[in-house]
This record gives sequence, structure tokens and C-alpha cells, in this order.
Amino acid sequence: MSQGARTVLLACAGLAIVAALLGAYALHHAPRGEADVAIIAHGERVDLRAHAVPGKYTVFDFYAVWCPPCRVLGPALEKLASRNAGKLAIRKVDIVDWTMPVAEQYGVQELPYLVLYDAGGRKLADGEKVYDSLNELFGRDALEVDRGTEKPPAGAM
Repeated sequence: MSQGARTVLLACAGLAIVAALLGAYALHHAPRGEADVAIIAHGERVDLRAHAVPGKYTVFDFYAVWCPPCRVLGPALEKLASRNAGKLAIRKVDIVDWTMPVAEQYGVQELPYLVLYDAGGRKLADGEKVYDSLNELFGRDALEVDRGTEKPPAGAM
């Protein structure tokens, strides 16, 4: 094989490898659909079951704008929902502050607080158990949700 043919062959092989890597990256990182996210309450009492989305798992995200961990978790949940648009909906409940009726109604004592309903509208988990359920249901896609809520190790601050 001549030197010129070898150079062309190596260049084509290099381009094919780069194209394959870019394609794999795009498949893994590109959003797969429009996230089904809606705010359903701003402090007032709310019936979660009435807002569970038929045919989809529904995560109810109790949050407040003043809550730093909530500001990390919110985008991670939205990304999970966009990657699983046909299977997952996020419904956000702004507690506003601890004196509002919705915080008392659901016994919310720390934020963020999650509640998970299945596709049939039945409550599956609440609190910390929701993270385990999301990992079981959505695998690797749910890793960012876990990372977004990890507490720092003792003495790290």
C-alpha cells in the first residue's frame, strides 16, 4: 500500500472514530423529550392524588425558592423527566414557608421533600424512599437526582 493511500485510510478511520464518539455522546446526553413539569400549588392545601398523571409515574416535589438543595434538585428532576417523557411527570408544590397549610397537610418538616405515585395513581413512596424508587425505576438516568441531594460527609463543612 502506498504512503498516500495509507494516510487517506488512517484519516478516514480517525474520522469514523470521532463520529462514533460524538454520536454516542449525543445519544447519552441529549434530552429525549419535553419534560412534563407543572407547579400545582403555592402554599395552599392540595390533593396530590388529583394531580397524579394517569399512565405516568408522578413525583411531587415539595420545595421553596429560599431552599438551596431544592434549587439543585429541581433541575435534576426536570432532566430525569425529559429523558423519560413518556413515563414520568413532575408536579411541584411550593410550600412558600413553614406556616402555610400545605406544609402541615403533608407533615413536611424538611426540604426538599418528595412523594412518588405510580402510573395508576397509587402512592409508592415518600421522603428518602423516593430516591431508591427512582433508581429502581429509571436506573442511570436517576443518578443526578441522587447526587443533587447528597448530604456532605460529617466534618466536611
